[in-house]
Amino acid sequence: MKLKKFTGLLLCAALALSMAACKFTTPAVVMTVEGEDIPAGLYLMYQYQAYSGAKSKLEDKSAKVLKSEIEGVKAEEWIHNETVASAKRYVWVEKAFAEAGLTFTEEEQASIDSQLDTIWANNEALLAANGIGRENYRRFYECEAKYEKLLAEYQDGESDKITDAEAKKYMDETYSRIQTLVLPTTDADSAALPDEKLEELNALAAQLADDLNAGGSMDELGPETLEKAFEICGREYAEDTASSYMSKSFLTAESTSYSEEFVQGVVAAEVGAAGVYDGYSVPMIYQKIANYEDNDDFTANYKTTILSEITSAAFSDKVEEETAAYAVTEDASAVKTYSPSKIRESV
Repeated sequence: MKLKKFTGLLLCAALALSMAACKFTTPAVVMTVEGEDIPAGLYLMYQYQAYSGAKSKLEDKSAKVLKSEIEGVKAEEWIHNETVASAKRYVWVEKAFAEAGLTFTEEEQASIDSQLDTIWANNEALLAANGIGRENYRRFYECEAKYEKLLAEYQDGESDKITDAEAKKYMDETYSRIQTLVLPTTDADSAALPDEKLEELNALAAQLADDLNAGGSMDELGPETLEKAFEICGREYAEDTASSYMSKSFLTAESTSYSEEFVQGVVAAEVGAAGVYDGYSVPMIYQKIANYEDNDDFTANYKTTILSEITSAAFSDKVEEETAAYAVTEDASAVKTYSPSKIRESV
C-alpha cells in the first residue's frame, strides 16, 4: 500500500511538472498563411511594426496607443489586422521571389548582411525584449529587400507605359507647392520688438498677401517686403538676405508640418492664392505656386520620383489584391499569448 501510494505521488508530481511546462511554453507558430507557418518571432516583428504605425497615426501624441482608435478602429484590432496583412505579404513575397527566379548578387547580399548587423547591434535589446530573435528579424529584413527587388522589376515594365500627362496629373492631384516668407521679429541685437513694431510687421505681411492675391509674385514682392521688415526691425539688409527667409516646399493632404486647417486650405486653393499663416509666433506669408516651372523642370527634377510613386502604389495594390483571398488559420491561444499589450517601447 505504501509503495503504491508513493508511486502515485510520484506520478502526480510528474504530471504537475509536465502541466507546468506546458503552461509556460510559448507557442512557436502563431498562424499559417496558405499553409505556411508564421513563426512567433516573425509575427511579433510585424506586430511591433504595426504598433509603431498605430502610434505614428495618433493625433494626440501623449495618448495611450491601445486605448485609442486608429482610422475608426480600436487600436488592438487595427494592429492585429495590419499584422495579419504583413504576414500575408511575407508569404506572397517569398513565393513571388522564388517563382521569378530572383536572387541577390554577392554585393547585394553583403550589403543586406552589413545593414542587418548594424541594425541588430543597435536594437538587439529592444527587439529581444519583444520576443524577436535575430533569425526572425533576418527573415523580416530580407523579405523587405526581396520586395524592393520585385518592385524594381515591376517598375521596369510599367514606368514607360505612363505618359507625361498622366504623371503631371498625379503630381498635381497629390501635391501642393507653396512659397513662403518669414518676417523677423527681433532687432539688430536679437531683442524682441515692441508691440507697435510688431503691428507694423503684421500690417506689412497682410499687405503682401493682398498684393499676391491681386496677381503679384512672391519672387518679386517677397524681397521688397523683407527689406521693409528689416527697416522696421532696425536691421541691415543685404542682397542675399532673402534666401534665408524665403523657401519653397511641397504639401500633401496628409502633411503635418502645418495645422490641418491650413493644409486643407492650401490643397483646395488655386495656384496664386496667398495668405498669412497664423500658426507661428512670427508672420509667415505664403503663396501657392505651380508644382513645376515647365516641362523641362518637370522632366529633370520630378518625373522619375513621380513615376516611382505611381508604380509603387500600383504594385502595392497588386500585392494587396492577390493576398486578399489568402487562407489564414490563426492559433487563437497564440494570438492571445502575444497580445500587443505586452509590447515594450523601451528597455
